[in-house]
Amino acid sequence: MNRIAGLALLAGCAASQAAPSPDDPPQIDKQIAGLAPAKLGSTPALDKAITTYYGTQRGQRTYIQTDKPLYQPGETIWFRADLRTAKTMVGDAPAGVTLQLISPRGSIVANKRVLAQGGIARNDFVLDPNIEGGEYTIQLTTPMGQVDTRKVIVNTYEAPRLMKTLELLRTAYGANDSVSAALEIKRTNGEAFANKKVTAVVTIDDAEVSRTQVSTDGDGKAIVKFQLPAQMARGDGLLTVLVEDGGITESIQKRIPIVMTTLNLALYPEGGDLVQGVPGRVYFMAKTTIGKPADIEGKVVDDRGQIVSTFTSVHDGMGSFELQPTASRKYRVEITKPVNITTKVDVPAAKNDGCVIRSLEQKKGTDQLRVAAICASSQTVAIEATLRENRLGGGAFNVEAGKPALVVLPIPKSSQGAVRVTLFSDKNQPLAERLVYHGTGANLKVTLTADKKSYSPREKIKLKVRTQDAKGNPVKANVALAVVDDTVLSYADDKSAKILAKLYLEPELGATAADPIEEPNFYFTDKPEAAAAMDALLATRGYRKFEWRQVSLPAGGTR
Repeated sequence: MNRIAGLALLAGCAASQAAPSPDDPPQIDKQIAGLAPAKLGSTPALDKAITTYYGTQRGQRTYIQTDKPLYQPGETIWFRADLRTAKTMVGDAPAGVTLQLISPRGSIVANKRVLAQGGIARNDFVLDPNIEGGEYTIQLTTPMGQVDTRKVIVNTYEAPRLMKTLELLRTAYGANDSVSAALEIKRTNGEAFANKKVTAVVTIDDAEVSRTQVSTDGDGKAIVKFQLPAQMARGDGLLTVLVEDGGITESIQKRIPIVMTTLNLALYPEGGDLVQGVPGRVYFMAKTTIGKPADIEGKVVDDRGQIVSTFTSVHDGMGSFELQPTASRKYRVEITKPVNITTKVDVPAAKNDGCVIRSLEQKKGTDQLRVAAICASSQTVAIEATLRENRLGGGAFNVEAGKPALVVLPIPKSSQGAVRVTLFSDKNQPLAERLVYHGTGANLKVTLTADKKSYSPREKIKLKVRTQDAKGNPVKANVALAVVDDTVLSYADDKSAKILAKLYLEPELGATAADPIEEPNFYFTDKPEAAAAMDALLATRGYRKFEWRQVSLPAGGTR
C-alpha cells in the first residue's frame, strides 16, 4: 500500500480572479467543460524511452517522526524514521541507518546505528539533565548516502495552563491597513475559555500604539481587530494577547507582517510560456523583502494603460490571473493592496507560436487526471504523465488552432502525489509542462477510540486504533502512537511538514531548510481554499522548463 496517514501522531504508512470560483469560471474553462476527451493514439518510442529511463532510477523518500517537538533536559526523545522507495512508496529493504543528535553548536551529542526493518527504524535519545537548551537536529543517514533532518527544541519551560492559538488573517499589511487576527483559547481539559476578557497590545517599532480589550465567545474564540498607523519608520510590528486566569497572566504573540513600499513578485506562465492569441494563465508569488509570503491584490495593465485583468492571492501570496496576450501589446503587473507598494513587474513576453497546458479541477476519489492543451497552430502533440519514477500514461492527439483539447488520463487509484504532465511536439520536443496534484484525500484514515469517556489520574487507558482507506475499507497498517500533553504542542506551535507533505510534496518542489515551504501541512487540509492553494503552489514552486535532458528521447517522427 502506498497510502500514508496524515496525523499529528506517529503514523507510518481571469479574468478577474486569482483562482476562479466555481460559480464564475473563466470563459475558456466553460468551453473545456463541454468538450469530449480527445482520443489518444499510441506513442511507443516515447513511452519506451521514458519507461527505460525510470527503470534505472531508485530514489528514496524518508521521514523522521518524534513524539513531540519540545523537550526539557533529562527527558527522552522517542523517534521513528520511515524509509520508502520513491517508486512504490512502500518500506525499503532491511538496512542499517545512522541517526545522530546534533547540538545548536554543531557538535554530535549522540550517535546511534539502528536497523530499519520493513522501512521503519525506531529508537530514542536520552537527554542529559544538564544539557544546554536550544534547537537540536536529528539527522538520518541512509545506506544510499541520503541525509534527512528534523529540528526539535530542548529547553526548560513551565507548561502553560491554557492552550492558545493566534493567527493573522492575511500575510501582508501596509500603512493604515485594518488588521484582524483569529484567537482561540482552551483550558488543558479541552474546555473553552468562554466569555472572558483578554487584552490585545500592538507595538510598532518598539512603541505601543494600541491596547484594547476583546471578549471570547462561548467557544473561547475572538477576533482581534486594530488599525496600523499611517506612518511607520521600520514597520516592525508585534501583536501580543494577554490572558489572565486565576491570578496568573499568560501571553501569546504574533509578528505582524508589515510591508513598507516594495515586494518581491515573481510571475510564472502556466506550463512554461504564454503564446500570442492563446488563452493563458499566469501564476504569481509575492514575498516580502525578507522572504516571507505577502498576500496581495493587483491589476494587469497593458502598454496603453488599460486594465486587462485583476487578481487576488489565494494563499501565502500565491494566485493567478487570466491573460490572452496579443502580438502588439506588452503587459505589466501593479499591486493595489497593500497600499503604497511601488513594485511593478513586466509580464514575460509571449511566444509567436506554441502550446500551453492548462490544469483543471481534479475531483477527489477518481482514477482520472484532467488537463487541457491549447495551441496557436493545428498540430499533433503527445502527452506524458509521470509520478516518482513511474510512467502513468499518455498518448498522441490532435489540437486545432486556437481551440482547447481536453485530455483525460486514467491513473491508478492507489497513486497520490505531484504528477508531472508534459506536452511533446510531433518531433518529441517538450512544449509545455507543469505539476498537477492527484489523489487528494486518498491517504490512510486513522481513528482512535478510548474505552471510557473520562479517566482518573494515573488510571490505565485503552485505545482502539482503526486504519481505513478513503472509502472506509479496513487496511492493514504499521502505526506508532505518542501520547503527549497537548499544551506542549500548543506551546511549541510546530508547523514542520508531517508525513503527507514530507513524502508527497516537499521533494517535488525542492524544499530545503534554507528555502522551506511555509506551513506545508495546510495544503492537505479540508479548508475551502486548500485545492486552489495547492494548484498555485505547484505552478510557482514547482515551475519548471522541461527537465528532459537526462532522458534519451527518440528523434522526431518516430513516436
